[in-house]
Amino acid sequence: MSLTKWVGQRVNDALLARGFEIVRSESLYGWQHMQAHQERFNAAPLAEDAKSYLRPDNPKLLDLEQRYRAFDARVTTPAIWKDGHVREEDLAYFRGDNGWVWQVHGTNANILAYALCLYYLRSIDRLGLLGRLGEDANFGNFTFRIGDQDVSRDLLDSIAEIYFLDHHLGIGSRPGFRILDIGAGYGRLAHRLTTAFPHIEYTCTDAVSVSTFVCDYYLRFRGLEKARAVPLDLIDSTLQEQPVDLAINVHSFPECKMEAIEWWIQLLSKHRVKHLMIVPNCHDDRMLEREGRDFQPMLESYGYRTVLKEPKFLDPVVQKYGPFPSWHHLLELRS
Repeated sequence: MSLTKWVGQRVNDALLARGFEIVRSESLYGWQHMQAHQERFNAAPLAEDAKSYLRPDNPKLLDLEQRYRAFDARVTTPAIWKDGHVREEDLAYFRGDNGWVWQVHGTNANILAYALCLYYLRSIDRLGLLGRLGEDANFGNFTFRIGDQDVSRDLLDSIAEIYFLDHHLGIGSRPGFRILDIGAGYGRLAHRLTTAFPHIEYTCTDAVSVSTFVCDYYLRFRGLEKARAVPLDLIDSTLQEQPVDLAINVHSFPECKMEAIEWWIQLLSKHRVKHLMIVPNCHDDRMLEREGRDFQPMLESYGYRTVLKEPKFLDPVVQKYGPFPSWHHLLELRS
């Protein structure tokens, strides 16, 4: 064996031992050549009112920040959403690739995975949601053109979550059904769900002031009459006046401290919210917070038992190779 081949073999063996492998570049797909997605958002033009409103010095945002600082530190002390987590440009381009929705960073965040997900959802789309909901590039959203349709993580995740809820709770045929979205981000699920089912009343809230600020703007931008953003310091009184049937937490509790999760569960138990849907960040069926602690026993201590849990995609191939695989959990409060 020549010295060159011997050195190459030793390097390859060392890389394999560390979980790496050398392959020829011509065997890769085009998207696999990208070391990292450099753009944080799709820089499509913004409306003038968005530019002037979605600013860090907006008085409404400053007021929310002050109110949140004065609120219960158990729920407002951030684990992830610290200063700098949201950059100034993220305010106007809040649907870009950032902490609200990672779209092009993460497990299977590529066009093939998005295509697989799209065709899977088409196979179960008995309500025609893919055609009714649609997608656009507003506020920095990254979209993939697949066949004759523009899709995004926002759209695909929302449709998967809607079908889970409709299949197990029948929300599409329950007039006056009320939902509380905890850690609602910019309000993407509120937008999708109330567009699909206009009879549903949807309340968004968040322990992060900038999320409440952006969510309020986005829901008004979409013209949603039955979806609203409620500041954290008003959520207790809001639930007292208008009880809800279901609370939702999508990828939010795993970003919280354990005491913050407990604060929310105490609130739900206090107001006797019957059902709770949780989407953790795990690829398996565990519910773990950021430090790896299982918070399911704490949920059970407040009376919330797991009714069922299932993978985001029921097809195991799609669950393995689809974008951002996770699990959907449905819990019920013991009477």
